Amino acid sequence: MSREERVGKVRQEPEITLAVADARIAWVLEHPHMSDWLKQALRTADGLDPIGLQNDVETLRHLIVPRSQAQIEINMTSLVVD
Repeated sequence: MSREERVGKVRQEPEITLAVADARIAWVLEHPHMSDWLKQALRTADGLDPIGLQNDVETLRHLIVPRSQAQIEINMTSLVVD
């Protein structure tokens, strides 16, 4: 197998990756059980600078994940104590 064949099997073309991502976003936007917060974030993100958007998403992940994990732990602890 040539190098090009190996790389081609591992890496998708960016246009394909973008089309898949857009289809997934459309599914979320059309799904009635997805949160309004998430849908609004996806609509707001459309058309923004992708580098700035990626930085914002990463920052949000670093802020929201630990906070929500702590809140869940507190809630679970209060369920056990009560």
